[in-house]
Amino acid sequence: MRCRCIMQSSYDNGVVFGGFFARLAAYILDSAIVSIMLLCIRFSTGFLFSFMDWKILFQYTLEDIFLYLCGAAYFIILTYGTGATLGKRAMGLRVVNVNGEKLSLFNLIYRETVGRFLSGLFMCIGYIMIGIDRQKRGLHDVLGDTRVIYMRK
Repeated sequence: MRCRCIMQSSYDNGVVFGGFFARLAAYILDSAIVSIMLLCIRFSTGFLFSFMDWKILFQYTLEDIFLYLCGAAYFIILTYGTGATLGKRAMGLRVVNVNGEKLSLFNLIYRETVGRFLSGLFMCIGYIMIGIDRQKRGLHDVLGDTRVIYMRK
């Protein structure tokens, strides 16, 4: 029995799946980009939302929900339009469906919202799955029927 290291990428019919650390680096880059983007949005809309400090959903305000949707839109729009976010593109990765084709918008929205929420829910076990799974899929990939692969050069 062969032990697979978390850093190792897996191969399947010539397709190289993106490994745990490459995907983590891409996510860190994307998080930095989204943080800067949300900071700019918060400064530009802060005056508007200062008048509306109502709790809409549990303890979340309208501003919190708006900023969450803006952050999710970054991942959804870039991945749907180009197959990769800026962080994934920098790491040479892209997201495809299980057949290697372009993603459907519904699967992508489900992956980036519900899937990512569930992946991080219990001690980030959904993300840790990437290091264990043979095809390097996290829970959000399984739920969205997606794979993260290296781009061909």
